[in-house]
Amino acid sequence: MKPYLTLKEKGAVLMIKKFCLLLLLFSTMLVSCSNQKEEISEHQTPSGPSIALKIAVLGTNQIPAIDNVNYVNIKLQDLVEDENQHFDGLIISKEYLEEVAKKEYKDFFKNIKYPVFFLGTENILAAVFHEENLTLEHINLDGRGPYASGFVSTEDGYNEWGLHLPNNPTHNDKNINMIVRICNIIQQYKEGINRKQYFCVYFP
Repeated sequence: MKPYLTLKEKGAVLMIKKFCLLLLLFSTMLVSCSNQKEEISEHQTPSGPSIALKIAVLGTNQIPAIDNVNYVNIKLQDLVEDENQHFDGLIISKEYLEEVAKKEYKDFFKNIKYPVFFLGTENILAAVFHEENLTLEHINLDGRGPYASGFVSTEDGYNEWGLHLPNNPTHNDKNINMIVRICNIIQQYKEGINRKQYFCVYFP
C-alpha cells in the first residue's frame, strides 16, 4: 500500500468530493421544493406586505415601488464593511451575480442574518454564494432553476427559497409580481412565520 497519493489520485479524490457536494446540494433543492407551494394565481399581482420593510437593493434603480417598502440602494462593499447597518432583506439583480459570487464575499453571505434574494438564477444554485467550494462555473441548471432564489443563515443551517415564474411569463411576472412575492417572504421571515422552513415557490 502506497504511503501517499499521486497528484492524479489527489485530483480524482477532489473531483469526487466536489461531485458529492453538488449532488447533496441539488438533492436538497429538490426536496425543499416539495414542501410548500405559494397560493397565487398565474399573472396575478399579489397583495403586498402589511408592515413597514427596509430592503437594501444592489444593482438596479428600476425596482417597482411597493406600499410599505423602503428601498435603499447600496454598494456591496459598503454593505459588507458596515456591520451596523440593519435591513429586513436584500435584493440583488442579475447583473451583479458574478460580482457577489466572488470568494471575498462568501463570509458575508454565509453569515447573513436577513433574507437575501438573487434575481435571474435560472442557471445557478444560490448555494454558490455561501459555499466555499462552489463557483458559478461549477453549476449550470440549463434554465431549470427558479427565476429568483433566496436564503438566510440560521442556527439550524439555511432557510432557502426558490420562486419560479408561471408559464408564458409577462413583464409584470418578472418585475412587480416577483418583487411583491419576495417582499411578502421577507415580511413572513421578519414576523417569524417561516424561520424554520425550506420551501420552493412555483406554479403548477
